[in-house]
Amino acid sequence: MPELIILGTAASVPDAGHDTVGLLLRGPGWAVLVDCGGSPLYKLARWGVEPDQIRAIVLTHRHADHLYGLPMLVQGLWLAGRQARLPVYGPQETLDVARRLLELFQLAERPDMFALEWHPVPNREGVTVLEVEGVRISATPTSHADVDSLALRFEQDSAGPAIVYSSDTRPCPALVRLAAGAGLLLHEATGNYPGHSSPAQAAEAARLAGVARLGLIHYPVRGVDLEGWRLAATGFPGEVFLAQDGDRYPL
Repeated sequence: MPELIILGTAASVPDAGHDTVGLLLRGPGWAVLVDCGGSPLYKLARWGVEPDQIRAIVLTHRHADHLYGLPMLVQGLWLAGRQARLPVYGPQETLDVARRLLELFQLAERPDMFALEWHPVPNREGVTVLEVEGVRISATPTSHADVDSLALRFEQDSAGPAIVYSSDTRPCPALVRLAAGAGLLLHEATGNYPGHSSPAQAAEAARLAGVARLGLIHYPVRGVDLEGWRLAATGFPGEVFLAQDGDRYPL
């Protein structure tokens, strides 16, 4: 059964128990990586994902905590002998930054390396990003200060409730529409910062979308009362929890 695995839950400053944010969509013999915080290859190895099983990468936006692991991922896949092409999806400006980052390490285009394919995601609501083995990933642009950012919806064609990941965003009607009726909304809860959402705002988005459960993600982990942070997500009638590194949610 396909599942969504949480590779990291922290906002920009991780601690010993929470790495910077990242997700892994995994099925039998395949995987899609969402964002590249931390050391993606290390985390993939912990989950038993082989280099050739990665079908694609989806980058939600260009900020460093969602992107900084990409050069080591690409270099590691190359050194591990990957030959299959690797599609990379995201907003155009994010792909531009990613390519420049790889160029700094001479990893963007090498004659002896697997091909990277860059796929800009159109800036409109509900667009299908890709489909893998009956699982559809769709996207909607959200509102993250002056940065193009994507929220993602993961769902099987014929079974199971959808899971929606907000990525970084302030309160945003487009996200509510994307999350409508989902079984789980993973909503960022960075706090009252420009372009971000507080726990209470995440709860309001979950209420408006009519989701079954709310998981807070991309939350501060240093010097914070985490249980108090969770309890601040008031106004949503369903279950509210803090997503944790290593959580697994079936689709």
